[in-house]
Amino acid sequence: MRVCSMNSDAATTAVVEGLELCGIDYMVVGAFSANVYGIPRATHDADIVVVVQPGQLRQLVNHLGADFSLDPQIQIEGLTGSSRNVMTHRPSGFQIELFRLNHRDEHHIERFQRRRRIAVPELGREAWLPSPEDVVIQKLRWKRRKDLDDVVNILAVSGSLLDWDYLASWTRRHGTDELLQELLREIPDVPDGD
Repeated sequence: MRVCSMNSDAATTAVVEGLELCGIDYMVVGAFSANVYGIPRATHDADIVVVVQPGQLRQLVNHLGADFSLDPQIQIEGLTGSSRNVMTHRPSGFQIELFRLNHRDEHHIERFQRRRRIAVPELGREAWLPSPEDVVIQKLRWKRRKDLDDVVNILAVSGSLLDWDYLASWTRRHGTDELLQELLREIPDVPDGD
């Protein structure tokens, strides 16, 4: 039996390093970005937004080597209409979803322009991530319970640092402002240090 020496964090790190070496603009989203701004949780895949030119994904796969495969079939995500390719770390079965930047979605464009380079403890390195406000905005759009839990955790940990005017402008546009207010009520009270 072959022992896998690479875990999901290491597989994601290898892909991020490959994206940078291949000159592909990217932004790590999903649970990895939520974990930086909130309370970390486990994830079964990694999500990365990419801006690729023809041939760059093949270059990335060649760089990563035989332990990684890329499904050439583009899949469409239903909520925002974004297209994606799925990369698999073969020994572990861990998947990295490479979402193409959706130029038809104004928020996708703006969150990519607002991305920042920040240390990601799980990856042991810096990477490009969306702002915490943009993580909240996108997860409110998904409305899955795990995403809403991520929002509550981000609000609890980073809420005082958020640009609330920016956040409110997008939640009004997306019709998620009431949902945000409901989630604010879920944040546990933190006792004073008396």
